[in-house]
Amino acid sequence: MTVAVPDLVESGALRVVAARGWPGSALAVSPDGTWAAVALPGRVLVARLPNLDDVREIAVSDVRSMSAVGAERLALAPRRGLLVIDDPAGAARVGLRSRAPGRLVLAAGPGGRLAAVGDRAALPRATVVARSDEARRRDWTATIEGATGAAWLDDGDLAVAAGADLVLVRAGDEHARAPAPLGERITAIAAIPGGVAIAGQGDRAVLHAVLPGAHHRSIEVHPGTGRSLAAAAGLLVAATRSFGERVTVHDLATGERTASLRGVSLGAPAPGCVVATGREGTVVLAR
Repeated sequence: MTVAVPDLVESGALRVVAARGWPGSALAVSPDGTWAAVALPGRVLVARLPNLDDVREIAVSDVRSMSAVGAERLALAPRRGLLVIDDPAGAARVGLRSRAPGRLVLAAGPGGRLAAVGDRAALPRATVVARSDEARRRDWTATIEGATGAAWLDDGDLAVAAGADLVLVRAGDEHARAPAPLGERITAIAAIPGGVAIAGQGDRAVLHAVLPGAHHRSIEVHPGTGRSLAAAAGLLVAATRSFGERVTVHDLATGERTASLRGVSLGAPAPGCVVATGREGTVVLAR
């Protein structure tokens, strides 16, 4: 099923190379750009990039968060649980199945790392679990007040969004906590070279370097709720569920907006392409 591409793409230098009528509620793209996973009601579709072909179907319900753990594994967070799928674009075997105390938000990093941030029965704190060895082994667990999301830094530390603060977690311990240069509650966080990108409901995403005294640049994005950020291959993709759902693609080095789409609420870049999904379908863009 195809989608009406002109109704999705508003502007930009990126062109559409594939489109499907898949209204995804969660999205993951392999870091090598070979496959994308899109969560639909009752199933997750894994398709080869850039053409969204050779589709594999995984029967799993109510997936709200997904993350590619390297090129060979897909982590899924259905209700009150965690699944890790081996070879998602091929045999799609279950490699790990684990229960969780609540809804999880997942973040993968280099070296097969996976962080799972889960609520604790509506208390203002969260459990953060770090896994390695391609997400099979639990390394440590930490309780971080106000945690809502996380991103792995280059050196293996974890940056955690907690209210308006950024928390540095090292080997399960809260190593440092400081107000982020955003001026509002952080609702999205993504790893970038040398630091993290953060955003709230406002109209800017801040590129926050972890080096002391570093300059914090900002990129203009669409304001709104249901925010997500994803960064890779020199690009930052910012998305919101507000205002009819919207995704913008930005050059990390210059802040220049290279594409704007409507009717989609999630996006992720990979080498050579950008994938976006939402109520109007799933689309792949490239230069």
